[in-house]
Amino acid sequence: MALRRLQTGNRGLVIAAPWSGSGKTIITCALIRLLKKRGLKVAPFKIGPDYIDPAYLEKAAGRPCYNLDTFFCPGEALHQSFRRGMREADLAIVEGVMGLFDGLGGTTKASTAEVAKELGLPVVLVLPAKSFSGTAAALVRGLIEFDESLKFLGLILNQVGSAKHEKFLRRALSEVEIPVIGVIPRDEILELPSRHLGLVQAEELDFGERLEKLAEKMANFIDVEAILNIRSHTLEPEEGFHGDHPFKKKFYMAVARDRAFAFYYRENLDLLMEAGADLIYFSPLKDPFPEKAQALYIGGGYPELFAESLSQRKELLEHLRKRIKEGLPVLAECGGFMFLLEAIETQGKVYPMVGAIKGVARMTKGLRALGYREVRFPRQNFLFPEKALARGHEFRYSVVPNGKLWGLEVKDAEGQRVETYGLAENNLVASYIHFHFGSCPEALKHFVSQI
Repeated sequence: MALRRLQTGNRGLVIAAPWSGSGKTIITCALIRLLKKRGLKVAPFKIGPDYIDPAYLEKAAGRPCYNLDTFFCPGEALHQSFRRGMREADLAIVEGVMGLFDGLGGTTKASTAEVAKELGLPVVLVLPAKSFSGTAAALVRGLIEFDESLKFLGLILNQVGSAKHEKFLRRALSEVEIPVIGVIPRDEILELPSRHLGLVQAEELDFGERLEKLAEKMANFIDVEAILNIRSHTLEPEEGFHGDHPFKKKFYMAVARDRAFAFYYRENLDLLMEAGADLIYFSPLKDPFPEKAQALYIGGGYPELFAESLSQRKELLEHLRKRIKEGLPVLAECGGFMFLLEAIETQGKVYPMVGAIKGVARMTKGLRALGYREVRFPRQNFLFPEKALARGHEFRYSVVPNGKLWGLEVKDAEGQRVETYGLAENNLVASYIHFHFGSCPEALKHFVSQI
């Protein structure tokens, strides 16, 4: 089989792997930093609904990271997400999600492969080669022949044990039509710490200094010139980004953002600003609530790790409870939803929270929910009009005993009803679900018309 010619519709590439835990994130970050040191403006992207990995990619690139997701934003909406992230960039580096062909319900829908094909981007395949050699050829051949419309730029061998191991791998792969453009040895510095929701947040590590060391090491292991050469194989995007909305209206929106609340889809923040929002960032861990704010957005994060500190912010908690009762529009997602409850129970202790919604979030040892969500709103609220359909993602290690679901009808990606918790009524939309505004364009128009 001849290697398929690279001809794509956009400038960039996708870093993919056969399965999760292959080293995609650390390799993508190091590659971005390497290219940045070469003087390129690199636009980072993350395929799928993740909100932790993008923070690492953002640190590496020094510019915002955007999610690319065909469940949230199919068709033209995906291209809009890509164009938004590519503003003034020379090159896109896109980190894939899970295995290359892993999509919804055992299909390739919303997979890394689907996004790569939709955007016309070639794939760099990361192969975690620890503990095998000859099998590498069978695995790689299967991946590159599974869908012949997918383009491949090269192969990076990761976790290689020795020079001898590399020799065996190269011999095994010699007849596979994909060039090896990187060989990375086993090294603890090439790993990132994790916890129950995924990687430890980039803000919690001295990632900047570590990233420089990673980039220096990777420069010896990856053929950067092969990456740079993709620019000669790619075409310019067909059109630029247009971000102004006809319903634009000036208003102030507070956004909770600190170590406790850090999970936001960057595109949501952009869409709010394009709709006229002046975003006022504040830290619930230390700042007062911005008085001129006309609405509040509290994203997800790890409030359970900071429950004691948050519970001691009594003046803020009382103020938020009062403002919400008076009608302050609030969107609270996952950790933000937990913050609005009466308390968070973790490690046997109960910490009082805002108390705007009845119930206590109890942390659990095991995963309680994970997956895409389709949400219908039978009644209108401040954000979603009546019967609106929005898409999002749920990922939690907590429950709300005796909690309810009110004002939301929630199903998974296959249309099956999902047991979860939340409230959507009047000025409050609060649940375990992280919404992507690109999935429901009418939401912001509805919101702005009422603000």
